[in-house]
Amino acid sequence: MIILHDYFQLIDVNGFSKFYGRGKVRAVDNVSFKINKGEILGVAGLNGAGKTTTINCISGVLLPSQGHILVDGMDIVSDKPKASRNLGWVSEFPTFEQNVKPIKLLDYFAGFYDISGQESHQRILNILKAVGLEDAVDRKLSTFSQGMKKRFGLATAMISDPQNYLLDEILNGLDPEGVSYVKEMVLEFKKAGKSILLSTHILGVLEDVADRIAIIHRGKIRQIIPREQFKNLGKPVINLKPNLIDNSLISILESFGTPVKNGDHIIITGVMSAETLAQEIGVAVVKAGYTISHLSVDGASLEQYFLELTGGNA
Repeated sequence: MIILHDYFQLIDVNGFSKFYGRGKVRAVDNVSFKINKGEILGVAGLNGAGKTTTINCISGVLLPSQGHILVDGMDIVSDKPKASRNLGWVSEFPTFEQNVKPIKLLDYFAGFYDISGQESHQRILNILKAVGLEDAVDRKLSTFSQGMKKRFGLATAMISDPQNYLLDEILNGLDPEGVSYVKEMVLEFKKAGKSILLSTHILGVLEDVADRIAIIHRGKIRQIIPREQFKNLGKPVINLKPNLIDNSLISILESFGTPVKNGDHIIITGVMSAETLAQEIGVAVVKAGYTISHLSVDGASLEQYFLELTGGNA
């Protein structure tokens, strides 16, 4: 049963929960988010926060206890064969038959998608080259390093050229060159219009590639941060809470930097000499007839922000 025909929202998670122990343990609790076409959603959280459970349910490996998960408009529960067909999933700890060569195993996987013969062979060679394993085609998987196994896992996810990628801690065990390689691949997926969910504890990577970052803690999403916000973390910004936000106030603040409304606050980015400028802003705002209940200079890094939201412990 096709539920949704919005192809700009390729992964749609709505009110999703996963319970264990007859509902006593809530691994994931009422989580909602969407990943659009050509978008990278980074997911960050401490160990046990619910990242892997969420990805496993989106992939169909686990079933949600509550809520709905749609992939290309199809429900992962009621339309699992069709919905999962257009997902490329790399688990945190991919396991494969070790006594085979990569071409043989990839050819086996290709068969699930009705890809065979010369088409399969050429596609496999192209994918192995793309992930940097073209020189390992005659080696058995048992001889692969941890980093090579991660690259091979990515190759298996690419075999059907899916529209959606779920990458669970794919950077674990990779050296700096491997991390750089994966970042390039993920950005290539984005250019091709794919939707990507990238789970990693390496916040610097998410800062480099993500369009938004979802911070998950104890099974709940604490905040989803857009790129324009997290790219300014670590840089001085002015946080202002006036009694009224209107076009006149925004016009005044635009002469000092770039004002962005955030609830009943205004965050002003792109500022120099923030401490001095904050005083000048305060004077200008009050002179224009507004009152201020909060005015501060902030500049926490993404890591500091993450630790504030999660408490820094599990």
